[in-house]
Amino acid sequence: MNRTTRFSLTLILSTALAIPLAYAEQTATQQLAEIVSQLNHRPSNSDQETLQAISEKGSEAEQAIAKALLAMDHKVSSSDKEKLRMVSKDRSVPESTRELANIVQNMNHKVSSEEKMLLQGM
Repeated sequence: MNRTTRFSLTLILSTALAIPLAYAEQTATQQLAEIVSQLNHRPSNSDQETLQAISEKGSEAEQAIAKALLAMDHKVSSSDKEKLRMVSKDRSVPESTRELANIVQNMNHKVSSEEKMLLQGM
């Protein structure tokens, strides 16, 4: 096998192995969207663990969403709603995160089927 062939095979194998890994990891916003789409009244114990991690290590906007979800009981508190409203209007925050903040601030018990579709696209 010549040098070029070996290099090509190595490149192809490396790419084939790296692509699934790149898609396997969800962003914090995607994790939050998944939790919200399945939420019914309050986060499950496993969701609470994920939310706690995001509330400590996510972006400022993601932390605000995670903390609001951790504290919610059927709906988010008025003080959390205000924080989420600010996130949803902040143009420096990615659009999907702003949209998620808007969905969470208006949620009552669970999201609508229309909102679930939006969340699945995040």
